[in-house]
Amino acid sequence: MDMHSIYQYPVPSAAALKLQYVGRKIQDIDPPAAIIDRAVVKKNCNVMLQASRSLSIGFRAHVKTHKTVELARLQVGEDGPAHFIVSTIIEAEQLLPYLLECQAQGRPTSMLYGMPLPPSKMKRLIQLAGKLKPWTLHVLLDHPETYDQFSKMFDTGIEEPYIGAFIKIDTGYHRSGLHPKSELLDQLITRICAAKNRCLSLAGLYSHLGNSYGGSSSADALMGLMAEIRGLKAVADIINQTSISSRLTLSVGATPTATAAQNIFDSPDASDATAKEIIPLIADIKKDYDLELHAGVYPLLDLQQLATHARPAEISKGLHAMDRPVDCLAPLSTANIGLRILVEVASIYDERDKPEALIAAGSLALGRDPCKSYLGWGIVTPWQGGVQSAQDISYPIYDEINKAGWIVGRISQEHGILVWEGEKSGMRELHVGEKLLLWPNHACIAGAGFSWYLVVDSDSGDADKIVDVWVRWRGW
Repeated sequence: MDMHSIYQYPVPSAAALKLQYVGRKIQDIDPPAAIIDRAVVKKNCNVMLQASRSLSIGFRAHVKTHKTVELARLQVGEDGPAHFIVSTIIEAEQLLPYLLECQAQGRPTSMLYGMPLPPSKMKRLIQLAGKLKPWTLHVLLDHPETYDQFSKMFDTGIEEPYIGAFIKIDTGYHRSGLHPKSELLDQLITRICAAKNRCLSLAGLYSHLGNSYGGSSSADALMGLMAEIRGLKAVADIINQTSISSRLTLSVGATPTATAAQNIFDSPDASDATAKEIIPLIADIKKDYDLELHAGVYPLLDLQQLATHARPAEISKGLHAMDRPVDCLAPLSTANIGLRILVEVASIYDERDKPEALIAAGSLALGRDPCKSYLGWGIVTPWQGGVQSAQDISYPIYDEINKAGWIVGRISQEHGILVWEGEKSGMRELHVGEKLLLWPNHACIAGAGFSWYLVVDSDSGDADKIVDVWVRWRGW
């Protein structure tokens, strides 16, 4: 038997890391380091759960951004359903103990392997499914040949674990999935529905609108969400004309569109027909199908997410349009970014045309994904050695309108070049050895450069004190 999973990808000892870091201050840590604010991510998770529950629809939490069991727990809360998406088999294997814990508590539990299924991963998934209750594990299919190869696995003497299948539908992102009018989609539906082997059964349809990152307003995000829902419903209606008897789940979302569902609860502007239009659409869908949102970056957020403006930067006071408490709402602002990267100034270049400084953290700590709202790879936060205030004019947040502030303007493997944008008269001086905190463009990629997160809690009374260490999973 091949050796897979955690034995090939060992992780550091969480206990040893906690002994080393817990109780220390951020400013005393050697950079680069990834810092998570537990209070912020917990709030982001709770708001997402509350919003989906208030709409009486499901929610499926993606773990690929953080790859930790601690944050996975926050994503699904302490009770109720615990539904997950993973992007690698190692994530699924690492989640197994927690899934078994949830099932022992009687919580509805499922896990979807969110990549169109590679044949080399089939055996590991079947073995994993055999450790869980029937129909807990689901796979994603978008080609009839994949279905043929996977169904043959159940004819090789492997114990049948009963796995559900979601068909990946391309509703506009064009990364993976089948077009709703594709002939291959017709073939795939026919094979699944006509199969005699019922240990692989159709569970639903799945869409990921990754191009929603290109939106610029809450209306854009909600329009994208509605387009996804309608696209999946059109396919589901065709499937319902067959002999299939199970109630299908329509799984839609990406962080911009999923978080934009919160806009339904805000006090909508009279001219905002989009928020009002989606309520009857959801009600209509739920007559025949189960509807769920899925998202992954929303607990941490990042500058890419802020650039979508999928949620307002401030929340209206009072009750929202559906007369529910505002715990269904969260602003989309820097105050809700839960991940920051600690870096150190290694050199200063004041004599250049634009003031610049070198930080000892490059693409391996910050990633190389661009952000449409500015030309850089990270923004210096207001934090200054334990003093954190958005009103501190001596250390301004990057001003998107006036294009002013310290940003990571150039980047290579281990080097980042801070560039001052704006009038020199407003510049905050930097010093060699000074430690800074940055908001990254893309939390998924920035986090991948670190083996663990140092966790602080801004609700604890000391926002700079490390209270925990969360070890990231490694491998594929």
